[in-house]
This record gives sequence, structure tokens and C-alpha cells, in this order.
Amino acid sequence: MFRIAIKDLKLFVAEKRSMILTFIVPIPLITLFSLAFGGMGKSSDVRKLPLVVCDEDHSISTKRLVQQLDSLPQLRLFHTSLDTANDLVQKGKEDAALVFHKGFADSLEEGKNLPIELRYDKAKEVQMGMLMAVLSGNLMHLVGTKSLERKAIVRFDQQNPGMDSAMKKGVHQMIASNFGGGTSTGKSEAILTSTALSAQAEVSPGLIQAVAGTAVMMLLFSVAGLGASLLQEKEEGTLKKLLFSPLTPGNILFGKMISANIVAMTQLLIMFLFSWLAFGLDIKQNIPGLILMIIATAFACSGFGIMLASFVKTRAQVQGLTTLIVLTMSAIGGSMMPTFVMPIWMQHMAVFSVNYWSIQGFYDIYWRLKPISDPDFLMRVGMLFLIGLVLNTIAIFMFRRNILKIA
Repeated sequence: MFRIAIKDLKLFVAEKRSMILTFIVPIPLITLFSLAFGGMGKSSDVRKLPLVVCDEDHSISTKRLVQQLDSLPQLRLFHTSLDTANDLVQKGKEDAALVFHKGFADSLEEGKNLPIELRYDKAKEVQMGMLMAVLSGNLMHLVGTKSLERKAIVRFDQQNPGMDSAMKKGVHQMIASNFGGGTSTGKSEAILTSTALSAQAEVSPGLIQAVAGTAVMMLLFSVAGLGASLLQEKEEGTLKKLLFSPLTPGNILFGKMISANIVAMTQLLIMFLFSWLAFGLDIKQNIPGLILMIIATAFACSGFGIMLASFVKTRAQVQGLTTLIVLTMSAIGGSMMPTFVMPIWMQHMAVFSVNYWSIQGFYDIYWRLKPISDPDFLMRVGMLFLIGLVLNTIAIFMFRRNILKIA
């Protein structure tokens, strides 16, 4: 029994690929997720939440309040008009807009409900929970006490219309002194309303995230396996026989690229058809956009698979690198978790992954309802084609240098 165990351990140690997959690959992934979820625990690393501010009141009160909010370490404010803010939020370019409607200063002075509204992208409900927590607490601290004080005074005056003005003034001073310490005398009243903005309320953003994120991640694994067939043919001697045929090396490689693209497009199409039948994702609302995004995503992903197979020398290396690279790209690019929950530096790194551009493209189609002619949508499609072109170019160079030389 112990000899069998020792024999298996020796075989395991002798197999370098198993050693890498077991002990080395988890380390960068653990590091990545720890950084993404704030595992470093540094209190000095305060992540600023972006927030568009629209001051429709243009009063001294709103200007002073905006300045106070801008000084908070948790927020990064941008100023714009209300129409522009609505457009930015609906198109997914900004997460939320804080609107101070006209009459804010008057409402504050008269003790009425304050016309403050947070308009946010419904696709980012989780992030809005963090933003609401920051805003509600600070707004209550900055203006809540004054508002409650004015409400108490107005309520008192309404209940005692015939009271002598001198006595009434004394009561007013007494009420003000109770609020002067910066603490409210009772319950905390909500002074901020929130409104979710979306182009398509019937579709769950979580469904789009799950479908697009999973589809791209699984596609990367699939095309990496297809690309590895090059190495399989080399190891089995099939590639050498093909080189003695009338086919040129370019024909062989381009044939692999074509087959990888066809399989990739078919896999994506099946995944979205299943999502339509099983979960009600309306893929019919923008078929041209869906087809273009599927083609662009398939081209970029298949380029990754062919490039990876052309770069390494054995199938074992392909399997090890595929696990590491695909999981890393999927984590950074938004397949495993939405990019908005990541630190800023990781959000900047996301643009180097296929996952990011593809997922955002599918959001454009099904959440933001952008037409195929929309510049943002075309930019994401163009980035996927550019990534695919770069990867396929590298694959052609490495194919001639590595695969053909050792075939």
C-alpha cells in the first residue's frame, strides 16, 4: 500500500505539468482575486467612486455642498448638465449622477423635502449600494441636521399660529440649540431619492453578465484546445506528411484558423440560443449587432488559441498555459466578476483582455440598446478585430519559427 503511494508520488513529481497546475497556477490567481477584493487590507488605499454632479439650482447652498462632497476621499466628482448626465448614465459611460434640482436652497430654508436625486445605471446595482452608503451618510451629516431643524420650526409654527412673536422666537432658538450639536433628535430621515436609468428594463443585467462572461471564458478554453491540435499533428507525424503534400505551410495554418473561427462562432451562437430558450434573453432585438459581435469575438478568441499553440512546443505546455492565461484574462476582463468591483488599476488592465471588449459589446446590444452604427459599439468590435489580427500575425510568425522547424 505504501509502495503504491510512494510510486504515485514519484510519478506526480516527475510530471512537471501536474506540478505546475497543482502548485504554481493557483498562486497568481489567489493574488489576483485578493487584490481585486481588497485582500491586501491597506486602509490607505481608498478607492474613489466616480460620480457626475448636476447642479440645477445654482445656489450658494448647492455650491457649498458640492465643494464639501468633492473633498471626501471616497468620491471623485465630475460636473455636467442634466441632459448630458442622463445620456452618459444610460449609455453606460458613467455609473451615476447626483442631481440637485431647482428649489434646493428654498426647500432647505423652509424645511421641506430636499430635491436631491441619484440617477444610476441599473446594470450596476451592486456598486450603487456602496455609493448610496457614502452619499446618504455624508449628506445627512452635511444638510440633514439643518433640514430637520427647519422642519421642526415650520411644524411648530403651523401648530401654534397665534403665539406671540417674542415667545415664538425663543422657541425657535431652543429648537436650533437642540440641533446645533450636529446630531438629530430622533429618527434619520431619507434626504436622497434614487432612480434607476436603463434603456431596457425587462432584461436583467445579471443575465447579460452571466451569459456573455461565461460564453467568452469557455470559448477561450475551447479554441485553445483546437489550437493544440497543431501540436498533436506534429507529435503524431501528421504535420510532416502534410508538409510533403502540395499544401503550403500557409495553407495548413490558415485552414486551422478557419476551422477555429467556425467552431468559435458556432459555440457562441449555441450559447445565446440556449440563453434565449432557457432564460428569455431576447436575441432577436438586434440580430445584426449580435452577429457582428459573435464574429469579432470568435476572431479574437480563435487568434488566441492558434497563437498559443504556435508559441509553445508541446500539448502539455498548452494545457498548463491555457489554464493560467484564460483564468487570469477572465478574472481581469469581467467574466468572473464585474469590472466595477475591481480596483482602478485592474479596471485599466481589463482593456487588454478579449473578455472585456466582448462583454461590453454584448451589454451595448442587450442593455444599452445601441444600434450597430453606434460609435461605442463599433469601437468595441474594432478592438476585438484588432486583437485577433495581432494574435493571428504573431501565430503566423511563430508557426514558421517553431512548429515547422521541429516538424
